[in-house]
Amino acid sequence: MTDPFKQLEDASTKEIINVFINHVTKTDEEIAEEGREKKKKTTELKIYIAENRGFDPEKLNSRILTLLESEDTNHYPTKYFNEHNFEIDQLNEDTYHLGISTPKYERSDDFVLVNSDGYLKALTVIRKKWAENTIEKLIKYIPELDRLFLSSNDLESMVRPIDKRDLTGFTAKFQPFYSDEQVSVQVHGGSKNHLEKVESQFKARPKRIVFSQRNSPAEAVKGAVSQDGYASIPRVRRGSEDVGFEAIDDLIDRYQRRDQENFSVPYRPERITPGDRYILKQQTLEDSQDNQVTDGGLSEALKRLDQGSVLEGLTICELEEKMPDDGYPDDQAVAEKLKENILEYKQRYAYSVCGDGNFMVYDRELGESFEIIISDKNIRVYTKSNTSSRSLRDFYEVIDAQFNSTYDVNHISKKVRA
Repeated sequence: MTDPFKQLEDASTKEIINVFINHVTKTDEEIAEEGREKKKKTTELKIYIAENRGFDPEKLNSRILTLLESEDTNHYPTKYFNEHNFEIDQLNEDTYHLGISTPKYERSDDFVLVNSDGYLKALTVIRKKWAENTIEKLIKYIPELDRLFLSSNDLESMVRPIDKRDLTGFTAKFQPFYSDEQVSVQVHGGSKNHLEKVESQFKARPKRIVFSQRNSPAEAVKGAVSQDGYASIPRVRRGSEDVGFEAIDDLIDRYQRRDQENFSVPYRPERITPGDRYILKQQTLEDSQDNQVTDGGLSEALKRLDQGSVLEGLTICELEEKMPDDGYPDDQAVAEKLKENILEYKQRYAYSVCGDGNFMVYDRELGESFEIIISDKNIRVYTKSNTSSRSLRDFYEVIDAQFNSTYDVNHISKKVRA
């Protein structure tokens, strides 16, 4: 463990994070100098947030060894794990110091991991280039971790309703599936009025938002939030360190709450065996028109026993079009483009057509299935017995990045029977 973390065993999480906050804390003179030279004097504080489905940071090295011994681990994670060394030390109940060394470049980098509330938060102040090659890849290659991905509306909600937090810049994009038109707008020193004009005139939705947190009345914190579970704090004004910690804590909490509101699966149809009287008949992939794949990857033995689904409840993740116009394609055209651009093109998904604008989809990477119905320009994703929050989140990320950039997420979840 490197200094100054050696002195932080049993320290509070706030005290530990303050080590990084101090790195980006600057005087008024230093802030003014950066403004004149248009060059940062220090690296940014970077925050990565991922859903954690059972990964124990204390057992990092044993988990890596298991992955290296597995035949399912492909070339890229194997190469990454072999080219780095990992040292993990627990600082308090939820917080760890992680050191990742890269012998090839004779460097060692420090990270703080906070494992709480079902999410892993990773903080560091190293340069983005090195963060991409170290902590970002570690999160990517640990199967139990999944980086969050929020909608454009979520990003706006992290800035607009908060007292003394102002939008000061953004990157917005418009990339529709039904046109070759692509728009990317980057605004520095803007406001929410500028964003509203860009959305109105170009249909471009925010993918990154820069904000300023005031402390009566001076700027106390400069920060930015992005869709992909990533936030950064370039600077904290000296004397406002507590405001800096509160802003970080609030951002993390909002990321987690929005993720739960969008992609949690509290209720789903459950597979049952013969004899159970609560049966919801549903069409399987074997009954579908093209018989492309078997039913969601279920084993033959389980399929022979399966009689349908018991309807404990219903969870729908609706991708809602926020920028429709008179020339927007009809539902059949949306379905055809979705099939052509995503379901057929992406090797990750296998699918079967169940009807007009209706697909049963199997996620090969996760071994999970879900159903899609195109309705009133929207993509309604219905969970099945094995659907998790990760398959919903990952599907939305694919859609937003590679199909249509203007969908919001509308989460519907209802319990049907006691």
